[in-house]
Amino acid sequence: MPSKQTISPDKLEQFRSQLRDMRDRLSGEVERVVEAVRAELDTSTNLSSVPVHMSDLAPDQLDADINVIETEREMLLQIQDALHRLDAGTYGVCTDCGGSISQERLRAIPYTPYCIRCANKRS
Repeated sequence: MPSKQTISPDKLEQFRSQLRDMRDRLSGEVERVVEAVRAELDTSTNLSSVPVHMSDLAPDQLDADINVIETEREMLLQIQDALHRLDAGTYGVCTDCGGSISQERLRAIPYTPYCIRCANKRS
């Protein structure tokens, strides 16, 4: 069973605010990239009556856009999980070993669920 967090209430609110700002910013970026991809793939702009394969429509940038979307959506999930840990009172507690996550690490990666030792084991 994980231990309780040892971060002051003021610091927790700072992390909560930072995580919400990150979530809101990323949500907007994901939607912008998704709309750009939709516009690139919109077959209604094809003036020819010749059928077009998706690979013909997709510019080189499409793969990069899809990778951005996947990466940012994964980060959004991690941020949402961190906000849930804040609500549950387990933010700052490693989900693997139950030890404390250093505040230095949380400042660098506020959505991390792992202490540095467990993160290194996973890499």
